Amino acid sequence: MIVLIKGTVVYHGVGYIILERDGIGYKIVLAEDVAHGMSGDITLYTHEVIRDNEREFFGFTSMSALELFWKLITVSGVGPRGAQKIIFASDINNVKLKIAESDITFLTSVPGVGKKTAQKIILELKGVIFDEPQGSLLDSDAVEALVGLGYSKKDAELMISKIEADSTEDYIRQALKQISR
Repeated sequence: MIVLIKGTVVYHGVGYIILERDGIGYKIVLAEDVAHGMSGDITLYTHEVIRDNEREFFGFTSMSALELFWKLITVSGVGPRGAQKIIFASDINNVKLKIAESDITFLTSVPGVGKKTAQKIILELKGVIFDEPQGSLLDSDAVEALVGLGYSKKDAELMISKIEADSTEDYIRQALKQISR
């Protein structure tokens, strides 16, 4: 499977771009507003879908977006186009947060996502959305401190994900203030 393509944008279509690499043009399906904003040399993370009569590449601007896409397409009733629409509905971290917070309103605002599909997504992904390494997004020491105070790891990660701080102590202090409200 091809998961990364670096090349030059040579054409913008409706909902796709043509990316030229070494004399080969790849049609990559993207959200319309994202596709029109791309030009020049770019790097895209891709998911290749092979059907009986066609091949399609679905493009993403980050590896974390592609990883969330992979999780979304495992949910029954969510196809590649729907999953891509969900990912490009907002900033990737915000999309993850909305799923973790069980925000059905956000998911149903995405064209093609109904209430039942939104409920399935939340049911199946809510607990695993923050299981992946978060790098600088989450302060693991702050999460462990909150777990030590009796909160579940999932709740602690959710609290920390909503906070911007410079140190572990600040994360913990702000999380505890948030809880006391």
